[in-house]
Amino acid sequence: MKTKTLSAMTEKGLDKKIDEFMYENAYAEIIDIKFSAASVFAVLILYKD
Repeated sequence: MKTKTLSAMTEKGLDKKIDEFMYENAYAEIIDIKFSAASVFAVLILYKD
């Protein structure tokens, strides 16, 4: 299992980073995604190659 943390100052910026990650890892099996919003927006993606 692998993890990837992405963060951005805006929700739209985070959406773009998530889209890029998903495109680059099209065959990865997503196990879970955790979302956090405070002074920045962030996600933790748990996945398998």
